[in-house]
Amino acid sequence: MKMNTKLLYFKTYITSQIYTACHFSNYYVLYPTTMDKALNYIFEIQHLSLNLQIKQAKQTLKIRKFLPLYINNELILFPLNSKRAPIQYYINAMAIIGLKSLQYNTIIYFENNTCIEVKVPYTFVYKKWQESISLSHHSI
Repeated sequence: MKMNTKLLYFKTYITSQIYTACHFSNYYVLYPTTMDKALNYIFEIQHLSLNLQIKQAKQTLKIRKFLPLYINNELILFPLNSKRAPIQYYINAMAIIGLKSLQYNTIIYFENNTCIEVKVPYTFVYKKWQESISLSHHSI
């Protein structure tokens, strides 16, 4: 995904409809679709198979849940919530420049002084971030 701006994260919003927001370093785009369909779209425009990337990530990392998804060297997405959660996040591990722990939440810092606060423990976010970086070294 060659762009002038970097993809930071995906987040679902639930109103009367389901939306998936794709946040970049300078702007965001709302897709009127679910997270799965938005992820499938990202993989399709990169000429990749989501199912194949999931299978390869499972074999490489030897984990079964909350798998990082390798797209290219600049874009590795990892989930913060289960697929059944009403609000889902997929974070680009390669765009993170720092993490900060709050009592029960984590602040994720990105480039351009962008940050988000998520209701996920710091240790979980840090572990998934490190798994994603590990996956980038295996170059699926």
